[in-house]
Amino acid sequence: MNINLGKKQDLTSYRKIAIASWRHPRDPNTYAMLDLPVDAALSFLKTASSDTPLTLTHYVTKITAHCLEKYSDLNHVLRMGNLYKRNEIDIFITTLLKSTKGKDLSGFVVRNANKASMDEIAVISKDRATDLRYNRDKENMKVQQMVNPISTLLLKPLLLIQEFLQFTLNIAIPSLGMPRDRFGSAMITNIGALGIENAFIPLSPYSRCPLIIGIGKPRKMPIVRDDKVVVGTSVIITFTFDHRYADGAHGSHFMRRFKKVFADPESFRNIFEVNGD
Repeated sequence: MNINLGKKQDLTSYRKIAIASWRHPRDPNTYAMLDLPVDAALSFLKTASSDTPLTLTHYVTKITAHCLEKYSDLNHVLRMGNLYKRNEIDIFITTLLKSTKGKDLSGFVVRNANKASMDEIAVISKDRATDLRYNRDKENMKVQQMVNPISTLLLKPLLLIQEFLQFTLNIAIPSLGMPRDRFGSAMITNIGALGIENAFIPLSPYSRCPLIIGIGKPRKMPIVRDDKVVVGTSVIITFTFDHRYADGAHGSHFMRRFKKVFADPESFRNIFEVNGD
């Protein structure tokens, strides 16, 4: 089994129309953005107890997993024209790699991220990123071995077949070099590491991942604090949603919770230390 599925969900009339109107994410991107003061988050990361350096990527990954758990209506997979709840919350973190052919993009999944502390996410991220950069990651090596010998003309229909088998039929195919549910519930990419302050990330058609979050580079900005304009540090967080999975009402709940936790981590310390509300 490729994904551990829960029960089939009842569809509202608009959800059925949305699913019937669009193909897998080639059109239904919905974009949103939060420009958030980041000083409290950076201070929290510096003072949090951890043997592994904590970053905004770990911070956003944990908040995202928490929000998906709290608003489970956003944690679905689309297959055969219906939405199915995911029983797990897995977050994919992209990783920039260097190869003989140039810069490449890969990543890894943090399984059950809602049940992991931020420190555990940091440890997993460090180990998996190191394995990727030194070509020791077995999942990535399998994907490379499958993709590298194939021309792009042949790869296109093969990706459609892979997508059909893994998601429409929900068949795990590790024997063919495809890891189980490789992209999970959401993707996180730190574009700030590239010096980019703001960018909306496109959805990947073959991943069936309906949410991608981009973390921009923090920058100095005028911020209103106690009715006074002061200099502070802000970061732009971008969200790309698949509109077949959710409406604005669903996304607004997610983003309001995300903003609330992001801005005041001390009040939600239990979320970062263990799974909690």
